[in-house]
Amino acid sequence: MTLSKQARLGRMLLLPLLAIPLASCATMTGSGGIEAPPDFKSASFCTLAKPISWSAKDTAETVGQIKQHNAVWTTLCQGGK
Repeated sequence: MTLSKQARLGRMLLLPLLAIPLASCATMTGSGGIEAPPDFKSASFCTLAKPISWSAKDTAETVGQIKQHNAVWTTLCQGGK
């Protein structure tokens, strides 16, 4: 059983129209994911991250990045102590 040209054309035009309502139901955040409460983000970071140490072999740029990470860890996980 073959479809007529008119029936195939109607089917081709109908499919995109069916997708429009589905796409309009999606809700996105600016980051592309769900938004978690701020305390949840801190708790997750503190559970996973630990202070990092460096060696004399590390570059100045690496040491600076490590210090920045450790400052964030101290602020979030140790209350800025």
